[in-house]
Amino acid sequence: MSRFFGFFATALGIYALVNAYILRRAFQGLAGFGWANAPLRALLVVWALSYPVGRVAERLLPSANFPRTLVVWGSVYLGFMVTTLFLFAAADIAFLAGRLAPGLPIVGHRGPAAPALRRTVLLAVAVLSALIVGLGAVNSRFPRVREATVALKGPAGRPLRVVLFSDLHMGPLMGNGRVRSLVRKVNALSPDVVLLVGDIVDEDISRLAEERMAEALRDLSPKLGSFAVTGNHEYYAGEEEAVSYLESAGITVLRDQAVVLDGRLVLAGRKDLTAARFGGSRLPLPKILEGLPEGKPVLLMDHQPRNLEEAEATGVSLQVSGHTHNGQIFPFNFVTSRIYEVSRGWGSRGDTKVLVSSGVGTWGPPMRTSAAPEIWVLTLEFTGDR
Repeated sequence: MSRFFGFFATALGIYALVNAYILRRAFQGLAGFGWANAPLRALLVVWALSYPVGRVAERLLPSANFPRTLVVWGSVYLGFMVTTLFLFAAADIAFLAGRLAPGLPIVGHRGPAAPALRRTVLLAVAVLSALIVGLGAVNSRFPRVREATVALKGPAGRPLRVVLFSDLHMGPLMGNGRVRSLVRKVNALSPDVVLLVGDIVDEDISRLAEERMAEALRDLSPKLGSFAVTGNHEYYAGEEEAVSYLESAGITVLRDQAVVLDGRLVLAGRKDLTAARFGGSRLPLPKILEGLPEGKPVLLMDHQPRNLEEAEATGVSLQVSGHTHNGQIFPFNFVTSRIYEVSRGWGSRGDTKVLVSSGVGTWGPPMRTSAAPEIWVLTLEFTGDR
């Protein structure tokens, strides 16, 4: 619990500092707007507070409507916050260059920047931010279908068609209608197996029940079943509640468990690494596969693409993961590419192939500017080799 409060205090502190900088620059640009100055300042402050206030209100108020509205509008603000942060920072760098070299066109100046120049910057930042957030929001609502064929050593037979997605984040921004649309897309791909690779729920199971999300997921119709693993958000929502909810939708959640599909493929699923932060643990991968038939390829679901060397050492044929969103918003994709050995798409460790999906939903800002949402279709071909 103390670790949670430490994390919460740190996140809130960073949020406050970032918004103090953004609001200061915005207020400088609003100077001289006359009667509209004060209302616009108040509106910006309220908008900046809406996300954290909405998240707290979700847990304190009996009615879901008001907190949900705050969270939705606050999530939109998060997109503007990230975008304006970088744009204002770029403007400040230009102002610094203009002060060091007064002869520069447009930004060249001596002393503090003129109010008219600050207003111009504010208007430019507002217009560019609205354009970026708008395009990112549109991009986030249209999942791309990506296909690949994967050759696996194992008993020969017909190919298996596996459809997978991750990071759905069902909640205020991914409602029943969008989930049903996703299910229709997945069913149209005629899957033998559907894999949900973690972070299927966001943080509040009771809200999902109100919108009958389980009914939407129950319409998935693969021939051999739907399987999921926990992600970090399943733990934020409450592991047992989240797993129970997914199972009520007809989805088998593999928590350090493995099953044999079609007599030819071992499908294993790991608990998310976040289990350790909530007093749990996860089994070593060899323990999960213990007692299963040998000579069959192993497809491993693990939400976070970490510790790939363990999958390689255990002889996993293919690991599928999510979690990274490939940063979701530019330029955070450069951050995730430094953190994870494979941040998006295909990679490998020895004979182990690794696929990291950038996810199908969003977390925080309802926008994507560093990666499109995606559904993967894998055709697994069995070579007959042992």
